[in-house]
Amino acid sequence: MTLEIAIVLTVLVVAFGLFISGAVKPDLIAMLVLVSLIMSTVIDPAEAFAGFSSFAVIAIAGLMVIGEGLVKTGVVKWVAQQLARIIRRDYNRLLLVNTVVPGVLSGFVNIVAAASFFVPVILRLCKQMEVPQSKILLPMACTALLGANLTLIGASHNLVVDSILMAETGTGFGFFEFSIVGIALVVAAVLYIFLIGQRLLPGEQTAPDPTEVPETVDLADVYGLEHRLFELWIAAAEDEVSEKSLSSFGLEEAGLGLIALVRGGEQLIRPDADTLVKDNDTLLVLGREETAERFAESHNAITFMGPPEVQKAHPVSTAELAEAVVPPRSTAVGMKIRDLNLPQDYGVRVIAYYRRDRPYRTNVQEAELQEGDSLLVYGPREKMRAFEPEKKLLIYFKPGVAEVSTHLKKKAPLAATILLGVILGAAVGFMPIAAMAVAGAVAMVLVGIVPLKEVYRVIDWRTLVLIGGMYPLGVALNSTGAADLIGETLIAAIGGFGPLAVLAAVSILALVLTQPMHNAAVAIIMTPIAINAAQLMQSDPRPFAVAVIVACSASFMMPYGHPAPLLVEHPGGYRGRDYLAFGAGLSLIVLIVIIGLIPRLWAL
Repeated sequence: MTLEIAIVLTVLVVAFGLFISGAVKPDLIAMLVLVSLIMSTVIDPAEAFAGFSSFAVIAIAGLMVIGEGLVKTGVVKWVAQQLARIIRRDYNRLLLVNTVVPGVLSGFVNIVAAASFFVPVILRLCKQMEVPQSKILLPMACTALLGANLTLIGASHNLVVDSILMAETGTGFGFFEFSIVGIALVVAAVLYIFLIGQRLLPGEQTAPDPTEVPETVDLADVYGLEHRLFELWIAAAEDEVSEKSLSSFGLEEAGLGLIALVRGGEQLIRPDADTLVKDNDTLLVLGREETAERFAESHNAITFMGPPEVQKAHPVSTAELAEAVVPPRSTAVGMKIRDLNLPQDYGVRVIAYYRRDRPYRTNVQEAELQEGDSLLVYGPREKMRAFEPEKKLLIYFKPGVAEVSTHLKKKAPLAATILLGVILGAAVGFMPIAAMAVAGAVAMVLVGIVPLKEVYRVIDWRTLVLIGGMYPLGVALNSTGAADLIGETLIAAIGGFGPLAVLAAVSILALVLTQPMHNAAVAIIMTPIAINAAQLMQSDPRPFAVAVIVACSASFMMPYGHPAPLLVEHPGGYRGRDYLAFGAGLSLIVLIVIIGLIPRLWAL
């Protein structure tokens, strides 16, 4: 063993220890690796910084901008919202749709973006069906991870492996080259979830309510509406409410007053007795809690959602509360609340106001505004987060940033077309995926979907720094002969059992490493080792590279290797043992697919 190999292996072991300990941020670890390799003269600075200009880093940055365009125009959210219409209170359908659809979607858009839009939909459906969300959320996140194997752009580590394979062999992967493996993984995962996995997840009681954004206040309590203001969600089993008017429900007879109606989570309706109620409407009612609960129980199509909330990390409701104040010298002073035209101009409604240390809840629309008045505002979440009343009012309690831009929704088909163009261009080999991704990102800016100043915000620089900083470690493993040494040791130990045994060993090692480490970092470490092991056995390195891609997507047994499992940790109420119990069997299935399918598609 040479001194250079010893240095590289020492850097590798120390970096792995830091990743596991969690004491240092992953992107900082990557920069420590880069600096260590330069200072030890193992690689020169030009090689060390080449990772930041690699095809993988450029492609990932471009795809992040494209993903932001799909989110802002509502393409991803629209897909998630259709699930409620498909599921119709059927548990098996709930589980099937919320695993298969995110799995397929994550092959083309950012996994976390796909998963984050499904979380509130799942929470709302689980509340309606009285199903523990813990039975659905982790299966959704895990199938989304496996669905990333459907295409080359499904995950950042796919592009990392492709870039290294291209540098080492001169050829990379086709856009859909390993799609059959991805399909097999998603199908196998769904079967596992239905037959075994869901029984391993907690479900004796519903998981805890989603956490509110820190330091928020209970606005309903401030305005004297605690235990008096509630939301009822219309979700018909078939077409139970398609032609029913509000008056036919008998809200007033039941002792409930209707304050507002939110349609489809997007539009505030000014209801009257003849207003037709539609599927996915939300009714804001005033009355006693037990009265509202009994009313919901007496109608199959209505679910009691509880009181309206301020912004939540994972909101169950499609609407939110906010608070505005009348500032000094405002032109709103002396105006009646109804004359502010908030429903017409902004799609939100004032439901109470606060003046001189006391709230007012009756005859609200006729109240004349005074300096310092506070207004309790209610409306669809998208409208509320875009609520900017200019100089008349100041937002005292500001809702979160809008997930979907209302004025960009009309450009959703254009955003989808740009993604399709990127996919087709890369699939037919018109241009490399990096060039197509950048072209797609530029198109998103030129058509006004993603403003130029937003480009620098939506790119996850920590991921790019992690990949760029770890990249020289992969280069050093090759240039110093460290990868050869590891490959020779691996072959000496199990090479007598043939290439399949080495493929299995590489896969197991990558799968174990990706539990506590970011999968892109594992891909950078394992791909040179896998390629060298294949070449030493005079085998095709492509199946070994595919095995690394698949194994790095199996971050199931701990919530730290990828943001998707971590995203569902709190809303699902999961503990470490839940990830291990559920993920162990799924990881075994991943290994079976690798060993059983990959050698049939690529000769070893």
